Amino acid sequence: MGWAAGYLAARDWQDDRVRSRRLTRLAAMALLALLTLITVSGCVRVQVGLAVSEDDLISGEVLIAALSTKQGDPGPALNIVPELAGKVRLEKYAQDNYVGQKMILSDMRFSDVTVLVESITEGKQYRMSFRRSGDLVSMAGSIDLTQLPKEKAEVQIKIAFPGQVNRTNGLNEDGTIVWNPKPGAVTEFGVTAQYTDNSGVSWTKWVAIVGGAAVGVALIVLALALFGHRRTLRQIAAEQQAGLVTR
Repeated sequence: MGWAAGYLAARDWQDDRVRSRRLTRLAAMALLALLTLITVSGCVRVQVGLAVSEDDLISGEVLIAALSTKQGDPGPALNIVPELAGKVRLEKYAQDNYVGQKMILSDMRFSDVTVLVESITEGKQYRMSFRRSGDLVSMAGSIDLTQLPKEKAEVQIKIAFPGQVNRTNGLNEDGTIVWNPKPGAVTEFGVTAQYTDNSGVSWTKWVAIVGGAAVGVALIVLALALFGHRRTLRQIAAEQQAGLVTR
């Protein structure tokens, strides 16, 4: 009886190990199938069209969508932080079996765009920032598509700048810079444009104004000095003439 009980206990233990291995194998196969499904169906569509004004305000549209995988699929979830709610409007997007959302941006400051791009998704795949230094405005950013296989993404970024574009790694189409990031890689993009900030007086314009004002004040002082000097000469001449007449 003791031997039989021991045998049965050992067999139950082996059965539990086999069952545990099978469950582990099934879980791994399920995870692999899920990852394969995401990779195969992971087609995304990202379209960015922005315009920078001379007041350093940014407006435009940002579309982020993916191929629908099931009925009622809403597409990628986008997060808009509360402080930007008044400057960003979301619209549902459904076209060519792609589903997602389109963001309409209105008069966003440079700092607003940085916050929006960094918080829009949990994966942090997107980065974009603008900076001004005098009359120079620079933009730097990146998009991470390393998790997507080739031919699984439609991505295009267009940003229009006022003034002159001095340097960029994109295609310059009369002041509108275009990038077409490729899947399977991280794409960096950057621009340096030159224009005056109309929302306030730029540093160079301020220097010009101050310099012009200084020159204007100097001219006024010189004119007053000449006027006073001539008046003094006339008074001296009048006094001398009056003395001759008296004699």
